[in-house]
Amino acid sequence: MVRRLSKSLVFLILLSSLFAVNSLLNAPRWGKAEGKVTLTGEVIAKNYNRVVLLDGENRLWSVRFLKNAKVYPGDRLTVEGRAYGGRVYAERWKVERSLLQRWRLKVRSVLKERFLQTAETKIQKKVGSALLFGENWFSRREREKIAHLGIYHLIVISGMHYALFLTAFFFLPVRWGLRYWVALAFFTFFTFFILFPKAPAYRAFVSVALFMVARLLLRNYDPLKALFLSAALWLALFPHWGTNVGFWLSYLASLALILYYGGRKTPEEDFVRSVFGKTFGLEASVVVSAVINPLIAYFFKYLSFGVFLFGFLFTVLVQFFVVVGTFNLLTFWTLPPLVWLQNALAEAFGYLLKVLPESVYFEVSPFPFLFVLVFVSAALLLLALPLRNKFWWTFGLLLVETAFFLTHGRE
Repeated sequence: MVRRLSKSLVFLILLSSLFAVNSLLNAPRWGKAEGKVTLTGEVIAKNYNRVVLLDGENRLWSVRFLKNAKVYPGDRLTVEGRAYGGRVYAERWKVERSLLQRWRLKVRSVLKERFLQTAETKIQKKVGSALLFGENWFSRREREKIAHLGIYHLIVISGMHYALFLTAFFFLPVRWGLRYWVALAFFTFFTFFILFPKAPAYRAFVSVALFMVARLLLRNYDPLKALFLSAALWLALFPHWGTNVGFWLSYLASLALILYYGGRKTPEEDFVRSVFGKTFGLEASVVVSAVINPLIAYFFKYLSFGVFLFGFLFTVLVQFFVVVGTFNLLTFWTLPPLVWLQNALAEAFGYLLKVLPESVYFEVSPFPFLFVLVFVSAALLLLALPLRNKFWWTFGLLLVETAFFLTHGRE
């Protein structure tokens, strides 16, 4: 993909870069304290009975409750407890919520209660919670295996899932314009009234929403402008996202697809088109892996071949689950055949997760961050240049990266 940079695109690139630099320069640090403390701040993440709190002094704290307290991302929390380094064991706490947060929790509670009534097994509840509500209730061991199989991105709601949601609306027996209006209303409702604030999902919402608005107004859609606009917007509103690895993995994956495929579609649509239309998704997997593998190797200390071996199988499974789950969500799980199908797909996911071999990954020893910058920059440059056989150049770079990481494998 080669293009002349318009003034508006240059402005958005500079604006998003400015917010990114500001975010990195003012990155929050983990707090440290001993003894009794009183903290006030915003809850930015939750995992069972533990939440991550960002206080007014830009410090992060791991707050733990004796039981699963009703505290959620987006809440403003004042907690009293005993601190041991960066961990705080809560004794008393008070929660304040905005109007949007209160409405979000009401909507979620009604939908989640109905969903749990229809899910019969633990794996059905875990898969549905991840793909329909953005909650990861998989155990630590299950999360490790999902990561080692190279399919962790499939259980995190991101751009690809928004494209899968969009496919559900293609089956509506109405005119295309009305479909876009209905889909836009659903995505707005889903993003802000079902999901808690998360970087990959919010980024995808901007891209997909702008795409649908462009179609409704019969205007051209520029995926690069949408990508950099969403980066600037969310980094301005949530500066701490700039230090979130998932944030950068989502943006770099989308940027890679835009540079490779070009066109006037969202990168998520291109990914779905590639998964189901080109070499079982291997082409898109190679393109994205060449860009994001260095980050995965640096921060998570492993790489997996599972994305090439099992990615297509799990993506098809997730595709059908999301489409069926969307209809169930819209109909409040009142159609027994669709409920049964959703549960069957979740069981299939759990069965594959159980029987597939985990030994498709290798560990990577620490290496300088400079190599991340070199590999990622080289991959993006290859994708941006007007090269013949661009795929094979990208594939060659991926082989070089893999060879480098293999030589840094742990003994």
